[in-house]
Amino acid sequence: MEATSVRFAWLRRPDVLMVVTSAPTYVATGEVLKIISPLDLTPLRFLMAAVIIGGWFALRKKKLLLRKADVLLVAGISVLGYGAYGTLLNLGQTTVPAGTASLLLNTSPVFAFLLAYLVLGERTSLRGILGMGIATVGVLVITVLGPGELGFDWNALVILAASLVLAAYLIWQQPILARVPPVEMVFWGCLVGGITTLPTATYNLHPGQWTWMTIVALLVLVISSTVLAYSFWNISLAGTSVAEGGSLLFAVPIFSLALGWLVLGQVPTAASVIGGCIAVSGVLLLSRGQNVPHHPDKEEEVMTTPPVVEEVVALSLKQEQSDALRDAVRQAVDHIGARLATISLWRPARGDLIRVYSTLPDIYRFGGISAALGDDWSQQCVVRLESFIAESPAHLQTDAFEHHETLAALRLGAGINAVIQLNGRFLGCLNLMDSPGSYSKEDLTAASAIADGLGPVLDTISTELGSFNR
Repeated sequence: MEATSVRFAWLRRPDVLMVVTSAPTYVATGEVLKIISPLDLTPLRFLMAAVIIGGWFALRKKKLLLRKADVLLVAGISVLGYGAYGTLLNLGQTTVPAGTASLLLNTSPVFAFLLAYLVLGERTSLRGILGMGIATVGVLVITVLGPGELGFDWNALVILAASLVLAAYLIWQQPILARVPPVEMVFWGCLVGGITTLPTATYNLHPGQWTWMTIVALLVLVISSTVLAYSFWNISLAGTSVAEGGSLLFAVPIFSLALGWLVLGQVPTAASVIGGCIAVSGVLLLSRGQNVPHHPDKEEEVMTTPPVVEEVVALSLKQEQSDALRDAVRQAVDHIGARLATISLWRPARGDLIRVYSTLPDIYRFGGISAALGDDWSQQCVVRLESFIAESPAHLQTDAFEHHETLAALRLGAGINAVIQLNGRFLGCLNLMDSPGSYSKEDLTAASAIADGLGPVLDTISTELGSFNR
């Protein structure tokens, strides 16, 4: 069972899920456009998606983390990446076949690659550049040898314009993903993008002409291609470079061509198939090309990141206790790895954690209190004494982790929460944080072993602190 789980773990990767959920976009759009006009579809699609994501936030009682200082920036990104892009795509796809539209649009990774180099200072290896070149050749094969004399008409040019808009959106959005959670960014994009396209809508949806295919296609477009695909894509982008994250678009056309053929009867040409295969091979090469986002170095990140907002109490530990905590963390960092490591003590009477060790004390302060602990975390750690691993930034957006904005600013996208207990009594946690994808189940096992050795130390500290536990 364990081997099977590991073998299919790639199916849970956000980049893979993004490609799969994006595949029906062009087929579903083509079906809906048979009834609904392009200018009406954009606000309908995005506002429906905003309602779904907003409802999910409400059910999960998740707080929106957008800061006032970023409101105008997020609004601009939303208008560009959702309103303008969605409208151009819908206008262009009124005549261009689904598969060809997908491939024309997916020239945007090339533009994004160049802009990321010029604007964000991203760098890639020779292999990455070669992969981008091969993928571009694949798209050119489709464009030049596809349907029509040269595969171009006015609507095709509109889709190419949409690809430019999408590239600019990727570049503009990338820095904000360090401050606004990926899924929340989708919510704002859908809401603002949908509202700003209402003035151009005709409000003539022809509901009496809707068939069951229209309804199904609209639901697929909203749920799969918008709510899920955009969320998975933002999660992927938050943990990688624009070049690599944008290159995922090259893999979508193969699925779109197949769906366009099966659902809409749009038979792909030989050039479409050959070009698509070339494009995907380029993506695979690019994904192994060591694409490096440009970020400040780690010392600069720490220097420019303010302390987390929390209550802090004055603590005093004995030297041997501090040494024991420091040695345990050093062992964890050396054998497992962590850019942030903390040890927290459980206060059962208050139902909170108090930090007794931190490798970044200027940000995560000694004596800092974690009080916003959710029921899921309490049941898993305090009651069942189960350690757990968060493998990606998406897994950090739960009640098990606080201060999401600070984690994003430090580019911490994976974590281990190792339970510290003694004789079946929960005493606290050893937390290790690092870049996305840093930890495995073997690392969780190793961290749990180190945490087990901290039981007697935390038990002594808890007893000696006395009043702090009440």
